[in-house]
Amino acid sequence: MAKEDFPVTYSNLVRITHAELEFLLDFKRLGPENREVDSAPTVVRVVLNPAIAKAFRDALAENVRRYEEQFGEIPAPRKGAGSVVH
Repeated sequence: MAKEDFPVTYSNLVRITHAELEFLLDFKRLGPENREVDSAPTVVRVVLNPAIAKAFRDALAENVRRYEEQFGEIPAPRKGAGSVVH
């Protein structure tokens, strides 16, 4: 698949839930018309099995570490600014 064959979607909030056999990551977009988590539209849902979710967690942590090494510490989002809901 060529890089251009899939859509690129902006998200500034992710809601994470799980069941026994899967993790669900609902990427959402908060904006002026949707300021509340519950009313923010889901722009994409990613479903991962637990082993892949754990590997994703580790890979993301490693990439955040590398990013901060290169560009400096990433500040935490201010309270109520969205980000991650679980």
